Amino acid sequence: MGLPPTAVYSVLGLLAAVENVVPPVPSDAAVALGAFLSHRGLTTPVMVFLVTWSANLAGAAGVYFAARRYGRRLFASRTGQRLLAPRSLAVIEREYLRFGIAGIFLSRFLPGVRAVVPPFAGLIDLGWVRTLGPMGIASAIWYGGITFVGAVIGAEWNRIVGILSGVNRTLAIATGVLVAGGLAWAWVARRRRRRERIWHAAHDALTPAAPSFLAGTEIAEGSAREAAALLVLELAYADPALTPADRDLVASHLRQRWGLPVVPHTAEPEHERQSRFADSARRVGERFGRGQRLELVERMWLVAFADGAIGAHEARLMNAAAELLGLERGEMAELLGRLRVRSAG
Repeated sequence: MGLPPTAVYSVLGLLAAVENVVPPVPSDAAVALGAFLSHRGLTTPVMVFLVTWSANLAGAAGVYFAARRYGRRLFASRTGQRLLAPRSLAVIEREYLRFGIAGIFLSRFLPGVRAVVPPFAGLIDLGWVRTLGPMGIASAIWYGGITFVGAVIGAEWNRIVGILSGVNRTLAIATGVLVAGGLAWAWVARRRRRRERIWHAAHDALTPAAPSFLAGTEIAEGSAREAAALLVLELAYADPALTPADRDLVASHLRQRWGLPVVPHTAEPEHERQSRFADSARRVGERFGRGQRLELVERMWLVAFADGAIGAHEARLMNAAAELLGLERGEMAELLGRLRVRSAG
């Protein structure tokens, strides 16, 4: 083979770095080949390891710092919110903080998954030591192992490919099982969330589903207002006194104004509706203080009734809100009176 060693190392380093941006790049096979070439005097195992490991870590660091600097700006824009909603960002942030260093370390061994670790760590502003440290150790183990296998087996290139294929196949199967488990969990969680829509709408209205770096911003406020509108809609569907036409009027107005998703609501027995409503009311009372519950009433009124479009149902739905939030009718009437005066002024 007439390639100079510098060219071989350059190609190996480039593939190891680019893997962080384009996961299908066959960097693992390239590292094994580089180690194999050490038996022909073209490379050395130590240099193959140092070049590929440092290049891979440098590539991961570049992606991490780019996401940390520009990612928030991107996902705070309208285009970014279409790519990844604030709620999805909040879930990602929660899971990163939940699994921490161990999660980052283990994820770097999973094909197809390891490439997304650096950008999302940067996006949620995870510290660079907590991010690059475990990634560097994991990459050292991974590339060190591949280099060792390639150098020891040497001329048995077919065996190298077979081993790597088997390892990646096993890891791919493990990743598939994890993904399937995650999808099953998400399906169960989604069904449970649909059964507990009133509680989740109230919770999200007071605890906006947005990542911490968007706290206090217009995006977080928009998420809270949307959740408050969704809570009004859920109360409309939970009130047996409202006719289907009444509910359609409320739903049409709120969806047009706030872009709420069309969530199918099926008729349920009265005892189940009352039980679900009572459970939501208990959880809201345990989770939020009176001041927060009054704040939620104000937010609900502003998103649903301030423009007068569905004022005909204001009394019923605000009474339902008072029951849900455990508030006295008198203080509700006083608060709504102040809101109407302020809106009229």
